[in-house]
Amino acid sequence: MLMKTQPLHRDAVLAFRAGVSACLPTIPGYWSIGFAAGAIGTLSGFTTLQTALLASLLYAGSAQFLFYSLWATGAEVASVVFSVLLVNLRYLLMSSAMSVFFREHTTLEKIVSGLLLTDETFGVAVQHGSQQSKVRFAWMFGLNVAAWLNWILACVVGAWLAAALPPALMEGLSFSLVSMFIGLVLMLWFASQRKILETFSISAAVIVTLFTAGQTDISIVIIIAASVAATLSTLGLRLFYKGER
Repeated sequence: MLMKTQPLHRDAVLAFRAGVSACLPTIPGYWSIGFAAGAIGTLSGFTTLQTALLASLLYAGSAQFLFYSLWATGAEVASVVFSVLLVNLRYLLMSSAMSVFFREHTTLEKIVSGLLLTDETFGVAVQHGSQQSKVRFAWMFGLNVAAWLNWILACVVGAWLAAALPPALMEGLSFSLVSMFIGLVLMLWFASQRKILETFSISAAVIVTLFTAGQTDISIVIIIAASVAATLSTLGLRLFYKGER
């Protein structure tokens, strides 16, 4: 029994290390965006510890930027939570697409793998799964944990450096919250492979905002615009992955 357990344990460790290695090419992306997310968190009035907790628990770049932006503008808690939830709906679709590689795994392993899934780890895992016809839990755990820890560390470093700035300079940089958010959105848009879908969703959100901003509370406007944009994005992604299959 001991002889059988040791090879299995060694095999799991090797798979975990392979998952960490597979994550390495995506780490520069986590650091560039995570550093900016941490800095924006500080500019929005959050402490470094709060930013670290948010990065650990929310763990979604676009959702964190949206959270900081809405919080800084004084949006109601309900609208912030609902908007973040809508933005993260795409992970349900990604987890569903990954399920074909996890049929032999336990429910707990599927939940752990899905909770730490990101756009980057999804892309790496799908490519690996397509080649191997399956994805081992140890490999996926190594991939996800490496990405998760690097994201947290990047956010903490960004928040710490921003907090170290003099108060006068911090006040002068308050405008950068909106400008940096716009810049990051544009950067992600230029790097995206689905520009048509994202442009359509953004345009829909802008149109909804223009037509409803003067007629109801801004929190309601945010919920409506985010709902429309997220729904269109989810439907578009579903059609995209359906076509890929």
